Amino acid sequence: MSTVTIGIPTCYGGEALVDAVASIRASSVQPDHIIICADRTPLSPKVQQGLEALGATVIWNEVQGSQFKKLKQIVDRVTTDLFVFTQDDILFDKHTLKNIVRAFEFDDAVTLVGARVMPLRPVTMFEATMATMVRMNDRIGRFWNAGQNHLLASGRCLAFRTATIQAGRLPEEVINGDMFLYLENKRIGKKFAYAEDAAVWIRCPQHLQDQLGPSSRYQYSQEEMSAYFNRNLSEEYAMPRSIIVRAGLVELTGHPFAVFGYALVFCYTRLRRQQKRQVSSIVWDVDSSTKKIH
Repeated sequence: MSTVTIGIPTCYGGEALVDAVASIRASSVQPDHIIICADRTPLSPKVQQGLEALGATVIWNEVQGSQFKKLKQIVDRVTTDLFVFTQDDILFDKHTLKNIVRAFEFDDAVTLVGARVMPLRPVTMFEATMATMVRMNDRIGRFWNAGQNHLLASGRCLAFRTATIQAGRLPEEVINGDMFLYLENKRIGKKFAYAEDAAVWIRCPQHLQDQLGPSSRYQYSQEEMSAYFNRNLSEEYAMPRSIIVRAGLVELTGHPFAVFGYALVFCYTRLRRQQKRQVSSIVWDVDSSTKKIH
């Protein structure tokens, strides 16, 4: 069995972090190490005690930095076969780690594995709308190019062969980290796979304002990634309309009002896209509504 390290960069450090680590520790396959790199918000004594009880190692930075700064600090310490990058506001399914490891062991050529990101039960009407977006992204990703696309490479849970991520670039100033990691894996000639049976659960934004920033960042993503990779990335971003319609129709059968709501949110976030200077900071404001994972 391959050895595994879990890495969690965080600038929030709330009790959701303990919940996330506890869900990992409840896995049917145990990770060898869990490393958390934190800054900005000091961990409370309760959170520190909870993480210590769960066997997690915490690195604290006095100087606040980007997500990739913290990610690189973790990656430099990894000695296991596999490295799983995740976040402080997720819940792992019991068999997620086992199925991620299985995806690597099934195909020796695979160096990057994406997990299935699914929404927790919504607690507000707006969150129900955002849950529709998450489910549609999952369907579009699975339908599009036989699962070989960036939608399925979410930083909510992204796993690497350690040698691959340590050999690649991790520039601290990256804004859209998920897309960078997916494209960097391709740049060095490696293979991506989607583990459909490996699921993590997230809390979707509960307010419209919480969605505007992430949406705006994504809308500038192609421009940012084109500068890093020095090539035309239109094909990487061009989702086929037929697949979008297909995924929308599937979602429409079960959640018609939420689909209509998401169409309105989509239009609003395009019309009210924030200026580039507003979303180009490598240090983001924290959306605390997505941290309520229990």
